[in-house]
Amino acid sequence: MGEVSWTKWDFTNLDVAGASKAEGIQDPVGYKMVMDDSGSAAGKNKSKTAIQELLEKKAWEVAIAPIQSVGMNLFMLWMSGSSPGIFNVMILGYCLTSIIGQFAKANAAFQNFKTIDTTLQWLAYLALCSVSLAYLLYHASGMGLLPTSSGDWIQLIPNVQVQETSSGVFK
Repeated sequence: MGEVSWTKWDFTNLDVAGASKAEGIQDPVGYKMVMDDSGSAAGKNKSKTAIQELLEKKAWEVAIAPIQSVGMNLFMLWMSGSSPGIFNVMILGYCLTSIIGQFAKANAAFQNFKTIDTTLQWLAYLALCSVSLAYLLYHASGMGLLPTSSGDWIQLIPNVQVQETSSGVFK
């Protein structure tokens, strides 16, 4: 076993596996230098499936993104209450434009994942956008901004002229 020289810098055996053990210096806990044999066919198939799994995981993250970005907006709507004030209507308009923008970007969101089938993720993306739009419309209806009751459509009910006759007896 050789003596470790601390006065002279020696970088000749840094990339050799186990070279530091020969000189008396132990590797840190958890450190393990392993050479990868990427030239084999099994290694290529393994890396290809790993890349596909990673792409599917990223596609699911993109699919769940609408509910994450709209979550705070929906919380603001819930906290604003049901009175149709100016700030509530502004928050409602902002949320509506955000959700419509997400619907418009549905096809572009999955353009980076052409190598895998993202039909299920795309459907989940649209479903989450639809759920947030449904809550937005429910909240707008609760505020009285959507015409959902019969009184909102009173001008379309035709007027019926009622003919009245009265008769009586004079004494």
